[in-house]
Amino acid sequence: MSLTWLLFILITQLSLFYIYKFTFQKHKLHNYNAIQKIHEGEVPRIGGLIFTLPLIIYFAFNYHDYSFNILSLIVSILLIFSISFYEDLQQILSPKFRLFFLFLSSLVFIHFINLPDIKIPFLEIISKYQIIKYALFILSLMLIINGFNLIDGLNGLSNFTFFSILISNFYLANEYGDQEIKDLILMIICMMGFVLFLNFPFGKIFMGDSGAYVYAFISGAITIINFQRNESIDTLIAMTILAYPITELLFSIFRKLKNNYSPLKPDVQHLHHLMFSSLKGSRLYRNNTASLLLAPFWFGPFILTIFHNNYLGIQFGYYLIYLMLYLLFYIYLKKKNS
Repeated sequence: MSLTWLLFILITQLSLFYIYKFTFQKHKLHNYNAIQKIHEGEVPRIGGLIFTLPLIIYFAFNYHDYSFNILSLIVSILLIFSISFYEDLQQILSPKFRLFFLFLSSLVFIHFINLPDIKIPFLEIISKYQIIKYALFILSLMLIINGFNLIDGLNGLSNFTFFSILISNFYLANEYGDQEIKDLILMIICMMGFVLFLNFPFGKIFMGDSGAYVYAFISGAITIINFQRNESIDTLIAMTILAYPITELLFSIFRKLKNNYSPLKPDVQHLHHLMFSSLKGSRLYRNNTASLLLAPFWFGPFILTIFHNNYLGIQFGYYLIYLMLYLLFYIYLKKKNS
């Protein structure tokens, strides 16, 4: 990315922040009072806007630099952003309606992109049936997106998780000599730099649904593209890279069903909520500290990626260790807060 583009992105992001901040204060836009709210006061949920708009502009002017179908990525991001940013502003859309748009956006991307082969013995047959393969990848993207939305509650947590996924893919692209993916990831990291600065540690903005959804979709899309272009990478490494949002979602669904609670309804029993509640001090201090203390879960997957092995059993073992540590820590925090 050239210095000119870097300056343009920074100026655009700064302008969006101050324009929206002025509008937010003057017209007293949305009052966010969801039960999972941790912070005090009103903080604009515009991280998604500040990140996504410059990204789309950059893609629009530089689409010719990519050998894969960048148009499908752009269209899907726009679909996800439009509906989720509207929800950030109005907070009136039902979970089912949002799920439909996530499905539609994922379908658009999956249909127009080359998909990697699934190199897992008992799932290899899926590659022979295109519609089943489509369904599996769409479901995977929707799991990642909803998982990211669950962890978007602390300053920096979504950004840190997104960064971990990006550098994990960067490491693999570098290992296989894929300069195009490396350049794409570095560009996205530059895009999120100012957003992270505003979000952590000062809490000047929140990512909102739009930020969490777009971060999550790009995480899944980059992983799919990377694995398709570098077919020697074992399929299960993707599960390691995306471990935190996937684990958070699957455990949340299981936990809520066990307690006869709808998986579509929010609650305050997620790992980051328990971590926040276990700390003492001001809300801002606990907010920031909780994100940092959760580093083993959002940064751990990158460490496991560095020590990845294409042997199926080892990769599956990595995830089982990760899952076990997650469950043990969850139980520990639950007891501490009771």
